[in-house]
Amino acid sequence: MNDFPDFKQKGFDIEAYNKRFRQSNIIITAFSSDISYAEHWGCFSIKCAFNGNEYYKVSNRIYSVNDDGFLILNEGEYYSSHIFSNTKVESFTLNFTESIVNDVFCSLSCSDDMLIDNPSYFYKQQKDFVQKLYRHDSLVSPLLLKLRYLIKNFANNKMLIEETYYSLLEKIFVLQQQVDEEIKQVKACKQSTQKELYKRLHYVKDFIESCYMDDINLAQLATIGCLNSFYLLREFKKYFNITPHQYLIQKRITVAKQMLNNSKLCVSEICSHVGYSDINSFSKLFKKHFLISPQNFRQ
Repeated sequence: MNDFPDFKQKGFDIEAYNKRFRQSNIIITAFSSDISYAEHWGCFSIKCAFNGNEYYKVSNRIYSVNDDGFLILNEGEYYSSHIFSNTKVESFTLNFTESIVNDVFCSLSCSDDMLIDNPSYFYKQQKDFVQKLYRHDSLVSPLLLKLRYLIKNFANNKMLIEETYYSLLEKIFVLQQQVDEEIKQVKACKQSTQKELYKRLHYVKDFIESCYMDDINLAQLATIGCLNSFYLLREFKKYFNITPHQYLIQKRITVAKQMLNNSKLCVSEICSHVGYSDINSFSKLFKKHFLISPQNFRQ
């Protein structure tokens, strides 16, 4: 699909639209600087965006997807999304049917005898991937970029695209194995508690990553993570070796540094963009981290 669907179009059949995603693996690649969608059902998908940010809202959580990484959403998740940018943002989404997810999962987890005797075996339990922002890496991202390139000549690359789709999904399962190892680092007695706490801490981390320019407080983050404020503070610091406030400052200063390098905005505009109203406080903070003022850094 090369265009965003128009959910508001008269007579638009949302059930027929969703049915397509249940039956076919669909790639959406479209461009916009101003577009939004109300909450809707989604299949298992990988969300990417290039040349700007696309924002996804899942329950009370916000995810900003951009050139830095990708977002994984499970089948059956309801979410809304929007793009509001000064430049055209490329929205690039890979959607997977339950069937292809099952094929890859069974091939990776079942014995050869089972797969030979019952090639159409269907594993009924829904696969539960960890929904969070993932940084671009050497495992998954090369295949994402390969598909992004191949669809430019879709007609001549259909089989190669199909093969790459399977390879990408295999890497996603490997990525989830890596996440399972990260989950084991969470200090909790039960494995189920470890996974749940891992997910909630990343809800908070991803919210800071996505909404750093806003006025964020600990109570709000506690609500995002469905944890009480002190427990969140303690566990966040225990796992990430930094407090939520320190993580917010680090994110803001890092973005400011990138903008000083890559944009023509003046220092006061950058200060405002990263969530500060007082340029003097911002300059002191920047100098504290990088031992140089924003003005001198740009020069």
